[in-house]
Amino acid sequence: MSSGLVVLMMVVSGAVMAFQGPINAALRIHVGVLESSLVSFCVGTIVLLAIVGMWGKGNVLAFRQAPPWQLLGGLIGVIFVTTTLLAVPRIGVPGMIVAALAGQMTAGLLIDRFGWVGIAARPIDSTRLAGVVLLVVSVVLINWTNWTKA
Repeated sequence: MSSGLVVLMMVVSGAVMAFQGPINAALRIHVGVLESSLVSFCVGTIVLLAIVGMWGKGNVLAFRQAPPWQLLGGLIGVIFVTTTLLAVPRIGVPGMIVAALAGQMTAGLLIDRFGWVGIAARPIDSTRLAGVVLLVVSVVLINWTNWTKA
């Protein structure tokens, strides 16, 4: 699979994710905050069960041999989904997305730099650092009216 295709897939995935916060925020009106997050994960689990049942080739039960830190992805998902559905009504979709992206990019640079969680270490160069700085500036600019209204 080419790098260009992978980048395109991530752009499409990111575009679809822009809908997740507002959809879950709308659902919370009917079921509650934590319940909306739970419903979201239940629907995702049902879909994944069907996909794994039809096309899965691995061994789900082998998770028992994985180090505990490798099981934190679900917890991270809960934190992300729950915070996005709380953030969207307060700061809007662009404010939520750029703030989350700035956090992801900052953590991503540190993960790459120090080789955390099994990733090969890569240096932080000036262009990547500049990209993160510009994202932080974007967080301020996009959320400026939210902060000045408060």
